[in-house]
This record gives sequence, C-alpha cells and structure tokens, in this order.
Amino acid sequence: MFRRTQADEYVRPPPRPLVLTAQNKPPNYPQQVHISSVGSKHMRISWVTDDRRTASAPSVVEYGTSPGNYTASAEGSHTTYRCSSYYSSGAIHEVTIGPLKPSTTYYYRCGKVGDADMSLRTPPANLPIELVVIGDLGQTGWTKSTLSHIRDADYDMLLLPGDLSYADRVQPLWDSFGRLVQPLASARPWMVTEGNHENEHEDGFVAYNNRWRMPHEESGSNSNLYYSFDAAGGAVHVLMLGSYASFEQGSEQHAWLKRDLAGVDRQRTPWLVVLLHAPWYNTNEAHQDEDVGESMRTAMERLLYEANVDVVFAGHVHAYERFTRIYDNKADARGPVYITIGDGGNREGLASKFIKDHKSAPLSLFREASFGHGRLRIVNETTAVWRWHRNDDKFATVADEVWLESLATPKTPTQRRSLHR
Repeated sequence: MFRRTQADEYVRPPPRPLVLTAQNKPPNYPQQVHISSVGSKHMRISWVTDDRRTASAPSVVEYGTSPGNYTASAEGSHTTYRCSSYYSSGAIHEVTIGPLKPSTTYYYRCGKVGDADMSLRTPPANLPIELVVIGDLGQTGWTKSTLSHIRDADYDMLLLPGDLSYADRVQPLWDSFGRLVQPLASARPWMVTEGNHENEHEDGFVAYNNRWRMPHEESGSNSNLYYSFDAAGGAVHVLMLGSYASFEQGSEQHAWLKRDLAGVDRQRTPWLVVLLHAPWYNTNEAHQDEDVGESMRTAMERLLYEANVDVVFAGHVHAYERFTRIYDNKADARGPVYITIGDGGNREGLASKFIKDHKSAPLSLFREASFGHGRLRIVNETTAVWRWHRNDDKFATVADEVWLESLATPKTPTQRRSLHR
C-alpha cells in the first residue's frame, strides 16, 4: 500500500451551490446523451428530445469510424413517462449499435440532427482496463470539479454505485443532470445502479428506470435495479447489486446473485468486482441508524466471500473510506476489500465525522471526508491498483493508493499479511 497524503493534513472544503444546465437547442435536438455497454460488441445510446414526434425526432443513430462519415445506422425506440407531480418527460430514445470493434473510436449522430462529431470509444477486449468509480454525484460545483478531474485523464468505463441526479421528485433536475454529464457519459460507457435518491416516493424508480436503462436482461436479471456484465473480454466480471430491491434469502435478487456467481469461471475471469449503494461496513457517523446495509450484508456476504469477490464499492456515505479485506466483521485475507466512495459532489455536503471507537475502526485503513473520485486499473490477471483522487481545487490529488492481488490467484503467507498493513 502506498499513501500520498495523510487525511489529517487536509482541510475539508465548503459546499458549493447547485449547477443547473439549461437546454438551449431546438425541441428535436438530442440532449442528455449517454451510453452503456451491452454485451462485448454492442453499445446502447440513450438521449432525450423535447419533441415526442417520431417524424421529427426519430430514434436513429448513424455511426462510423471517421468524423461525419457514417457507414452504418441503427433504429431503436422511444418512451415517455408521467409522474404524480403531473410532470411529463420528453421522448427518451434508445438505440443499440454494433457489432463494434474493441478499443475503437466511433463517431455518431443521434436523431439525424445531433452534433456531427460526437464520439465514443469502446472498451478494450483484454487487460489492462481502467475503471473510474464515483458515487453520490449530484449536480453542484463540486460535481463539476469531479467531472473535470475525471476528464483530465483517460479511462475506459465509469461505474456509479447510486445517487445520480438528486432530483428527489423535482423531475427537471433529471434533465439538468443528463445535460451536465453528457460530455463524459456520451464518450465512455456509464454503468450505474440505484441509490436511495432514485426512489422517488410514490413514483418509485420510474424516472431512473426510464432514463438509465442498464443491460439487465443480458445477465438474466428481471430488474433494472441489479445486473452484471463482463469487461476486458471476460477478464473482469462486474456485479451491480440493488440495495433498494428485495435482497433477502428467497428473493429474486438473492437467487439471481447465486446463479450469476455460480456461472463465473475464475480461470477465465480472474477479477470479480461488486457495486452497491448502502455500505456493509462504515465507521462514519452518517447512516449508522439505518439497517439496509447490515441487512443486505447478512443476506449476501457469504455468497460474495465464497465466490472470492475481490473488491466491493459502495456510496451513500458522503466521504471516502477504505477497509482491509473482511469477512463477517473480521479481517480475512480471502474476503473482499470494502471501499466507500460516496463523495462525488452531492448537494447534501460531506459526512465529516468518523467514530474513532467504532467496532469496525481497526479494519478501516484510510478514511477522509473530502470530495473526489477513484480509479481501479486492472493491470493483468493477478494485479490491480486502486487510487482515490481527492478534489483539491484545480488538481485531483492522489490521496490513497493500494495495490491488489486477485483472489483467483493463490497467495503466499507474505502476500496475505501485506494486504492488512
């Protein structure tokens, strides 16, 4: 483990106001464009138009490998939704394109009227791969800072363990959020799962499920709230679990998780990564009175442990915390590393107080209440490096770094001891 700066050397930043991103284009103009991986060779492109008419706002994507030279096209569909607040969404379009080549830049246009030079890059077909991880993003000045720091360095895919827009029933905030993240979300796949702020009371997850549909069917899931996918040609298997879908033994999600993990061949897939929203281990004062994380841990932790999951990322707590490898509240060299990264920039501010004498404190190796983002670079079949980048005004300071060895690889006693330093 290598640590750049100590947490107690840093002064926590003050909150920043909301950043509302307006729409200033014609009604049929594509906005809120974002992409997600669908299998190994396809990409789903989603966007919104204020115009709901298919004649003037068609669900079509033209694409090719040269700017403005579209050699292929694909058609999709669109949907709308209404909320109890009498809000009616624009047309939410979805088109799946492919088959696509790995590690290739494609230029595309949505609805035949979008920007001619929008581009995306497909993920690699093998290792190495770099995954950005951010949680509890929101749309504040700190969110803009986080997104700017992410954009400053290259990556292959972004993973978000819940709490995207913080719309909280104010539906136009979903639109504003989509426009804010479009420069990044239209260029690299964004794979997300739900948080508590996606559950909008009597409307439930209707906005989230319509706006951010993930490839759950491809992994045998019956719900957009939990799914899995492969990356780097199957060398990495990522499970996006649902903290706010039923998870107890006997539930659909629990049965799906057992099936999904049983289907992973660790010789072919040396890396298992899990994301969920409510953390299973947490020494921050925030959310100590909630039982979602603990109940989910009780129901599912053994499944992850027996599958040798390498790392579990969570959000919800607006701070950064990294634990050692754990199983059942004890340090265990065969358990996952647990990391909380709910510090993307949300409007509620930071959770600044940690409990020094918390029962899990001896297992917590680094904790700090600062905004930031993380990067998991999986170098090869045995080795990965995790870096947490603190948002330090103009610079994304590397405040925490740790090298990980895949649990699919047999460990020597010396390697086991090093993971707990």
